[in-house]
Amino acid sequence: MLKSQEIMLAQSKRRERMAEIQKSEEVGDEGRTELRSLTDAYSGAEIEYRAALIVEGAEREAIKETDKAGDDFARECRSFNLAAVVEARSESLPLTGRELEVSQELHQRHGGAQKGDIMVPWEALAPVEQRADVPVTTTPASGGNLASRPVMSALERLFADSAAERFGFRTVAVSGKPSWPEMTSGASAHWVAEGQGTDAEAITTTTRTPSIKTATARYLLSRQSIKENPALEGVLRRDLQEVMREAVDKAAFQGTGANGQPLGLAGLLDAANRTDDVGAPPHFSTLLAAAVSVMESAKLADLGKIKIGAAPILLETLANALVTGTAVSDLDRLQTTLGKPVFSSQISPTAARDSTGKGASTVFVGAPDGLALIPTWGAPELIVDPYSESKTGQVALTVFTFVDVLVQRLGTHFLALTNVQDRV
Repeated sequence: MLKSQEIMLAQSKRRERMAEIQKSEEVGDEGRTELRSLTDAYSGAEIEYRAALIVEGAEREAIKETDKAGDDFARECRSFNLAAVVEARSESLPLTGRELEVSQELHQRHGGAQKGDIMVPWEALAPVEQRADVPVTTTPASGGNLASRPVMSALERLFADSAAERFGFRTVAVSGKPSWPEMTSGASAHWVAEGQGTDAEAITTTTRTPSIKTATARYLLSRQSIKENPALEGVLRRDLQEVMREAVDKAAFQGTGANGQPLGLAGLLDAANRTDDVGAPPHFSTLLAAAVSVMESAKLADLGKIKIGAAPILLETLANALVTGTAVSDLDRLQTTLGKPVFSSQISPTAARDSTGKGASTVFVGAPDGLALIPTWGAPELIVDPYSESKTGQVALTVFTFVDVLVQRLGTHFLALTNVQDRV
C-alpha cells in the first residue's frame, strides 16, 4: 500500500473516533484529552500526507520516464558525419566530437576494429534525407497507452531498395557464431478416437550456422572535392551505400561460396536439387506452375506469400507475350495473380546471346518470409588512406562489412528455374 493511502486510512479512523467523542452528551476530562490528542495527530498527518503525495508523484514521473540512452545514441548515429571523418583523416588529424564518441561506443559494443580503421554506424551509410526510423506517437481513441508507428532499423533502411530485401531476405544483426535450428522430420499430427492416443514421433533437426564473410567497397575521392564540395556528405552516403547494397544483393542470389563469398540462393538450390531446367521462354503458365509447386511443398494457404525474382530481361519477355486477341500480357496476368515480381541484374545476369540471338537467365520462386536471412556482424569499418594515391591527389576510402547468407527449408519453400530463355 502506498504511504499516502496508509495515512488516509489512519485519518479516517481518527475522524471516526473524534465524531464518537463529540456525539457524547457530556465530554469528560479524559475525552477532552483524547480529542485534543486526535486533533494534534490529525494536523500532523495532513502535513505528512501532502509530503507523501509529492514524493509519490515524483516517483510516478520517474517510472514513466523511459530510458533514452538507446534513442540518444541512435540520434547521434544518424547525425554521424562521414565527410568530417574523411577530412580529418586525410589531413592526419584525430577524430573529435560526435564522430569520436560514436566510434568509441561502437568499438566498445562490437569489439575493436583493425588498427587505423574507424568503426562507423550503419546509419552513416543511409541517405541523409531519410528519417524513416523516427517514431511518431499518437494517443488511441481508447486506452491510456501511447501507440508508436512501426519503425525501420538502420539496416532495413540501408537495404530498403535492394532486390534481396524486396524478394524477402531480412538483415539481422548477430554476434559470435549463432545457429538457426531447422526441423527436418517428425512432429506430425494425428487423429485419435476418444480414450486413445498415439506414440510420440522422434523429431529430427539440423542447424545452419552462418560464418563471417567480409565485403569491401573501395572509393577514390579527390582532395579538392573534400575541401570544396558542400554536398560531400550526401555523395559519400549515396555512393558507399549503393556499392555495398549491390555487393550484398549479388551475394544473396549469385554468391559462389568461393574466394570469400557467401553461398547464394542459386548455389544453395543447386546443392539441394531444387532446380528445374526450363530451356524455353517463360510464360505465365510456367511461372504459375512453379509458384503452385512451392505452394504445395510448403503447405501454404495463400499465393500472396510467393515471391518471384528474375533478371530484367524477363520483364521485357513477359510484357511482349500477349494473350491472343487481347492487349493483356503475361506480365499483367502474373502481377494480378502473384503481385509484382522483383527484377534486377543482381538476381540473375542474362547469358550472352547465342547464334540465334537467345540468352538465358535464372528465375527464383520462393516463400522466403522468415527463412531467408542476411546476418551482419557489428558495424562497418572505414579506412581513410591519404597516402597510397597521394601522387594523384586522391584519398582512398575503404569500407568493410561482415555478412553472410542463410536460407532455411530449401527443399520445400524455394525453387530455381534455370536456362530460362528470353527469345523464342
